[in-house]
Amino acid sequence: MKFRSSLFAVLFMLAAWASAASAQTRVVTGTVKDQLTGQPLGGAEVLIPNTTIRTTVREDGTFSLGVPIGQVSVLVRMIGYQRALISVSGTQRSLDVSLTEDVLRLDEVVVTGQATGVERRNLANGITTVSADELDNVPAASIEQLLQGKIPGANIQGNSGAPGGGVQVELRGVTSFVGRSPLYVIDGIILSDVAIPSNINEVTNASGGSNPALTQDNQVNRITDLNPRDIETIEVLKGASASAIYGSKASNGVIIITTKRGREGRPQINVSQRFGFFDLANTIFRTFDTAADVDAVFGAGTAAANNFDPDRNVEEILSGRNHLSYESNISVSGGDANTRYFVSGLWKDDEGVMQNTGFEKQGLRVNLDQDISDRVRLSVQTNLMHTNAQRGISNNDNTGSSPIFALAFTPVFADLERRADGTFPDNAFERSNPLQTTALMSNDEDVWRLIGSGRLEIDAIQSDRHNVQLIGIAGFDRFSQKNALLFPPELQFEDDDGLPGTSLLSNSDNENINLSGNVVWGFTPASGNLTFTTSGGIQFETTDLNTSRITTRNLIPGQTNINQGSNVQVVEGRARVESLGLYLQEEVLIKDRLLLTAGFRADQSSVNTKTEHLFVYPKGSASYRFDVGSSLVQSIKFRTAYGESGNQPFFGQKFSALEGRVNIESILGFQIPVGGTIATIATTEIKPERQKEIEAGFDATLFNGRASLEFTGYHRSVSDLLLPRQLAPSSGFTQEVFNGGAMRVNGAEFGIAIVPFQTPEFSWVFRSTFGMNRSKITELPVPDFLAPNSGFGADLGQFFIEAGASATQIVGNVPQAGGGSAIGKVGDSNPDFKMGFTNDIRFHAFNLFSLWDYQQGGDIVNLTRLLSDFGANSKDCTDGSATDPCIVRTSNFGTDLGSTYIESATFIKLRELTLSWDVPQNIVGGIWGAAQSARLTISGRNLITITDYSGLDPEVSNFGNQAIGRNIDVAPFPRTRSFWFGIDLGF
Repeated sequence: MKFRSSLFAVLFMLAAWASAASAQTRVVTGTVKDQLTGQPLGGAEVLIPNTTIRTTVREDGTFSLGVPIGQVSVLVRMIGYQRALISVSGTQRSLDVSLTEDVLRLDEVVVTGQATGVERRNLANGITTVSADELDNVPAASIEQLLQGKIPGANIQGNSGAPGGGVQVELRGVTSFVGRSPLYVIDGIILSDVAIPSNINEVTNASGGSNPALTQDNQVNRITDLNPRDIETIEVLKGASASAIYGSKASNGVIIITTKRGREGRPQINVSQRFGFFDLANTIFRTFDTAADVDAVFGAGTAAANNFDPDRNVEEILSGRNHLSYESNISVSGGDANTRYFVSGLWKDDEGVMQNTGFEKQGLRVNLDQDISDRVRLSVQTNLMHTNAQRGISNNDNTGSSPIFALAFTPVFADLERRADGTFPDNAFERSNPLQTTALMSNDEDVWRLIGSGRLEIDAIQSDRHNVQLIGIAGFDRFSQKNALLFPPELQFEDDDGLPGTSLLSNSDNENINLSGNVVWGFTPASGNLTFTTSGGIQFETTDLNTSRITTRNLIPGQTNINQGSNVQVVEGRARVESLGLYLQEEVLIKDRLLLTAGFRADQSSVNTKTEHLFVYPKGSASYRFDVGSSLVQSIKFRTAYGESGNQPFFGQKFSALEGRVNIESILGFQIPVGGTIATIATTEIKPERQKEIEAGFDATLFNGRASLEFTGYHRSVSDLLLPRQLAPSSGFTQEVFNGGAMRVNGAEFGIAIVPFQTPEFSWVFRSTFGMNRSKITELPVPDFLAPNSGFGADLGQFFIEAGASATQIVGNVPQAGGGSAIGKVGDSNPDFKMGFTNDIRFHAFNLFSLWDYQQGGDIVNLTRLLSDFGANSKDCTDGSATDPCIVRTSNFGTDLGSTYIESATFIKLRELTLSWDVPQNIVGGIWGAAQSARLTISGRNLITITDYSGLDPEVSNFGNQAIGRNIDVAPFPRTRSFWFGIDLGF
């Protein structure tokens, strides 16, 4: 009875408290609309700052909010719009709000920590944000392609034109000799962006010369698996002061991806269908008009022997497919106050311009948000993806198997097409028939991937002064990659090694596990002029990559299985890395003008020699915003920041590599790797490279909010570089990897946004980006050396690491005054600067968007031109006389690389062009009553390229994703342009 009485007493007191609390509040109702169009803004958030009182605007633009008695401030905000802070009197019970589109992105919240963010108007770092609208103009295989030209200070270039992408992203220049791609984080978990070679080197033998590593396979980096239509925002953390929150993994920058979420309201269904085709963008080989011209160059009777036809062009036949491509997207989102959902599906099929090439992608995403209570929220994200890339064969080879390589020595008039009986003629000019190769070989990469994550938020303490939030994140990223390659015995080049027919099978399994716990404490003193945000936490990550490869030669004719050959080789590799990180950060915002931030990250990892040692990476920043108030300058913010980050060693660099290749009386023995592999011995201590960076800049709002300007200058110093040390032959090893040396990078970034016109009928938004950087090796404790896997001999150009020189310099043979030649600098792959120009113009229901990408400078080693010069097939070849440009260049080969095969990479590209029409509602309803909106689009990617470069494309990298070693052109997959027609429907 006493317990029951006590319970009733407690319930009575709670009821009385609730009644008293309700008596001290009132309900304010109102509407939220777009200032220009007057359209309701469903999904906007209405709240009272520094409290938990908030609500979401309904679909029709209305809201109801219980607010305290007395005068209060109400904040209304929505993604893509400028926030509105409104004072509500003690008696006011209605509120109508109009929000202005935030074209300049001043009010967007940008990440500043593992679990914190700040509005851009107070941000102290140079961070770039790309919204969903900017990713939805023209279809692309990979997210990185959608970022080209939109990030100041970023150099984003494709490695070739092969379907499925293969893109390198470099933020603020080179920071390592063996650097990785930027760190990718999606919904709080770290993704794998590993690029796994297909093992096609077993056929091309591209690495059989001076480059023993498998880096010429034209592989895909796995960010291509993601569906761009699922993305809400992308934040690019370029500097160490911003990326320091990810410690030893972040010296190459961090790209944070946030996917779309459901919003309260009725189900929203969006369907998008696009159809298009890819077209060969350029040709590089010479053509002939008459049989006499052919015989004059290649010898009498050549034209007749090849059934000369001036209209036959093997280069265009090889890469002339224009098959239909398509992309289908559907998404459903909605929910109520407690449960919200976003579900999407993708089916994409890009047809390649070569036979047996293309790229398919399917994806299914389910994002759920559940408010378990007023203080507990759970978010779950799952994404199942499947990609199938048919990559064909391209880049360097030493067997004559690569089609473009073969075409360099094969005149385009050669009669190489399939005969009536299904067979192909042998190529009399080279070891392979490129049309036969592409028709009969296959290079398929099949990937299944599942990404899942969960985020639990608990508001442990909520009051007017204090807000303590506990955040737990757990996630995984798992994929299986299967590479199946077949080169049947009937291929012309397959009999060269005496083992005709090759079948290759590789299976790779990768798993990333992420676990983190975070605490965020917000404190606002009674004055209200200060806001303290303290955050701290711990993260644990494991990565596990296993790859097994089987190579079978001398296949039984008609068979494809790897057990149907007489020569079988098996290789397996395993790599497991465990990492632990701790962080603590403090942010102080004073009067919404001055922001001070300080913090550190401490990391340990199994790839370091001292696995238990914590490497500490500090950070600090400050910004102050002045409200000028003039018509020319409304506000200006000055900012500065310092930070440190690292680059972890690769798995295995602290071990001595041995192989079990010896059998002594049935006892297995180990030996140093042979067969061209670099024999590396373990170092006594290996640790992450360390990057220190200071940046400073300003942001300004101009012309009554019609323009914004941002500038950032930075200085980076990188120490403890991972370097190869050459060893004495008597040691039995070739080299040792160790930490030593230093490098610096200086650069500047510039961005501008202008809104010349903005009315309900017409608007125009112009944006421009600029970035430049220069590197210099300041310390080198070993003799100058050839950068790993980044070039050929001095005759062909190589990247050379030299104290006092640029890290991206290209060296080769240059003539000497007294005769002969010597090794000297002939170029630099780093561009002088890069710029992007976007125009977004809306007139009534029509919208025109364009993006131009401009690169000035940077040098390319054009070895494709060298090959075609030797084959008398370059476009400018003439009669073979002493004045023939091809003869002039080849006569200087070996003595003067700089003036023969080093070319400028300057280009201007029309990256994206889109014209869209929002179909009027009366037409939409008349055609399909269920549809609420419809949009028709015509678009294209890489439609125009203006360049003096003589190769297929000035964006090229024979060695794939390399920190150093880009801009080497050796028979790449031809670059393409694409054209699309689309329709988007909303229900």
